[in-house]
Amino acid sequence: MNLLVSISERISALWTLSKKEDIFLDDLQKEFRRDLQTFIVGETVYKKDGKLVIGHNLYKKWLRKIQIKGFDYEIDFKE
Repeated sequence: MNLLVSISERISALWTLSKKEDIFLDDLQKEFRRDLQTFIVGETVYKKDGKLVIGHNLYKKWLRKIQIKGFDYEIDFKE
């Protein structure tokens, strides 16, 4: 049961992250990065303080994609 709670919290954190002023790729939990990186290929991103920043609109598009289609990769939720 703890794993289910953990998965729910991790997915909820994706939406909480969208409220930040700057969304750094490093802020995203490791298991979700590969899916986001694939989604943003060819899109405009920028660096701030040496870290890759994802724009709010692009990040929200990715969240909508997750809601509608799910992840493109199998997500390994390790406790």
